Amino acid sequence: MRLFIVLALVIAIAIILFAMQNSAIVTISFLSFHYTGSLALIVAVLFTLGLLAGLLVSLPSLLKKHLDLREHKKKIKRLEENASKNSLSKPDGQE
Repeated sequence: MRLFIVLALVIAIAIILFAMQNSAIVTISFLSFHYTGSLALIVAVLFTLGLLAGLLVSLPSLLKKHLDLREHKKKIKRLEENASKNSLSKPDGQE
């Protein structure tokens, strides 16, 4: 947990330093859309959009793995129950 907090603080400090050093005003144009704003803000927004796009692309794979894992856990539980029933039904000394 401490490592996570230290890593979060290092990232936060890096973001603050980046924003302080890149406060220039830039204009972004896309088709007929124009936006003028801080370079650091634009980079942060675009990074966040890229992160969300990556998560959306990987979401089907993550969901499939989650469903497969749940199915395997159910199968393991069912097999363990069958094994325990079989071991209880056999008399002592027989296997």
